[in-house]
Amino acid sequence: MKVLVTGATGFIGYHLAARLLAQGHGVRALVRDATKGERVLGPLGIKADERVQGDMTDPKAVSRALEGVEAVVHAAAGVSVTAAQADFSDNLRGTEEVVGQAVAKGIYAIFVSSVTAIFDPTRSPTEDSPLVQSRTRYGRSKAECDGWVRGQQDAGARVALVYPPGVVGPDDPGFSESVKAYRSFLRRTLRSQGGNQLLDVRDLAWLLVGMLEEERVGRVIAAGHYFDWDEFTGLLEEVTGAEIPRLAAPGWLLRLTGRSLDRVATLTGKRMPMTGEGLEIATRFPRMENSRQVAELGIDWRDPRETIRDLFVWLVEAGRLPASAVPSLECGSDPPPPRRENRP
Repeated sequence: MKVLVTGATGFIGYHLAARLLAQGHGVRALVRDATKGERVLGPLGIKADERVQGDMTDPKAVSRALEGVEAVVHAAAGVSVTAAQADFSDNLRGTEEVVGQAVAKGIYAIFVSSVTAIFDPTRSPTEDSPLVQSRTRYGRSKAECDGWVRGQQDAGARVALVYPPGVVGPDDPGFSESVKAYRSFLRRTLRSQGGNQLLDVRDLAWLLVGMLEEERVGRVIAAGHYFDWDEFTGLLEEVTGAEIPRLAAPGWLLRLTGRSLDRVATLTGKRMPMTGEGLEIATRFPRMENSRQVAELGIDWRDPRETIRDLFVWLVEAGRLPASAVPSLECGSDPPPPRRENRP
């Protein structure tokens, strides 16, 4: 099958494109920047004639990109929980164009949503969770997109929604916020409420390919692994050998501090070390559980130690982290057992 991937030069889209190609499928990409498209997607073997230049909000570009494809995965989106100021209005417009045109043409579509769209600190999110009025701007934008896609589902469209948590792993062409966060975790983590839910980007790609091949509809929670902050910090220290200090404070105080720093950032124009949005998620996130479709598709999340190890090895090799910051890896500690990359 030939699949259009939006956001293919981003973290999720890049790994999805690579997995699709490895599984023998064709890939077309909608890319805003032709130079970046060549740099990121050229080495995968996606030729120039399969890279359509244009924005997800451009009807003509989207229409060209959809010509001759059998499915689309809409993974492009503006994402930020670390910057106090951000405009996410294009997320809804892009979703309406990409998914809307796919539905009109009878093309199966997957929309990669976000758990922030259904983030309720009082209960674990499920595929039946209602949309929420998020306190974060990014969360509100994803809820708007999600609500629109749910409307298409209710009307009978062949559309699926996938909800991943924090997606991490190696080989990030855009050095996304989730990957940057892990580098910063070596300097400090939290001792507070909440925790961190992580999903290996390579496993998410496997899940998306499985859904594409079976044209699964509905909503899927791709939970990955959850750790409270003490568990998470211990895991980082175990894998990297780093000694990581904790910022110990109650959640309400951290959230208040983050919102105060947001106001300082607005007044000064300077980037702050923490934001209200990031701390809202970090201190209130409940444990997620996988939807049944994950097991039905034969997806087995890899050991999180492998994810963390591969991430930090890549950060060092990419020159984004000194080897001295991860002494266990620098000393050549034994890696986790190799993972089988085959699927039924």
